[in-house]
Amino acid sequence: MKWIIDERTELFKKALMKMGWYMEKMFLRSLEALENRDTKLAKQVIEDDNVLDEMEIELREEAAAMLGIHNLTGVQLRFIIGSIQLANIFERIGDNARRISQITITVLKEQQSTSIPGLLNLGRLASGVLKESLRLLADLQTEGSFEICSKDAEIDELYLEIRSELLNSMREKQENIDRNSLLLELAQKIEEIADLSTNIVETVLYVVTSESYKCFRDEMKLFKQSEGVLFGNTD
Repeated sequence: MKWIIDERTELFKKALMKMGWYMEKMFLRSLEALENRDTKLAKQVIEDDNVLDEMEIELREEAAAMLGIHNLTGVQLRFIIGSIQLANIFERIGDNARRISQITITVLKEQQSTSIPGLLNLGRLASGVLKESLRLLADLQTEGSFEICSKDAEIDELYLEIRSELLNSMREKQENIDRNSLLLELAQKIEEIADLSTNIVETVLYVVTSESYKCFRDEMKLFKQSEGVLFGNTD
């Protein structure tokens, strides 16, 4: 029976990674469409999001089936539980990639410039963090996980610079409000992807160590459990 569980868990992991890499490709394509002003590629990203949604449903159903049929314990149990959360994270990143592409199409249709200092660099930093978080998941290792959380500080700093620049431009030039509002949302979606990447790392740490970690103020910290908020002693 153990070999059946091992084999099914391995197949499940391959499916999860397939979804992760598909999601990563969506994000990279959304950045490419933005950089190259490629409406066709942006439309492809929007269509790809439907496939990603289907993947999430399939993974969730398979996870439920495995939990119901097999007596999972230890790392395997934590992996299947964590994968439900990971599939949701992947889907949310895909939603952000889709929205980035929608914004790109809108600004290009209105023949507005998408060029602002740091925006593409923000995308490159976020994609680097995402790539590294997926590597940790594929290897199920914790080495380098704390560094990913600290890298988020650089992304946050750059995002705040871009945000400040866009808000100042909106105050000074009323005619730029619509364009800059879209670009501000675009930058926010990229920054959110970096935050979601740290959530991937938190889940990997849970699977491998059975401990709960949270990336808080750009530092990965062990979540110290209290007596319980929901299931504590209420006597």
